[in-house]
Amino acid sequence: MNEEEKIDFERNLTKLDNIVNELEDEHLNLDRSIELFEEGVKLAEEIQTGLSEAKLRLKKVIEDSELDFEAEDFDL
Repeated sequence: MNEEEKIDFERNLTKLDNIVNELEDEHLNLDRSIELFEEGVKLAEEIQTGLSEAKLRLKKVIEDSELDFEAEDFDL
């Protein structure tokens, strides 16, 4: 993950956290709740994609490594 991807990933996590906090407001109207939920789902998908890409990179590093451990040791 390059620096820009890291920033985007962290920014998305922060945005998702903010959305969750806003959704917990009991005074939020239905339309706004739906908008936030839609945005949250999109962010969650982007976050999951980033995590999947990171997992693949880690598996590659492990496979290319001379060290004596398996990817399973890291629950990948």
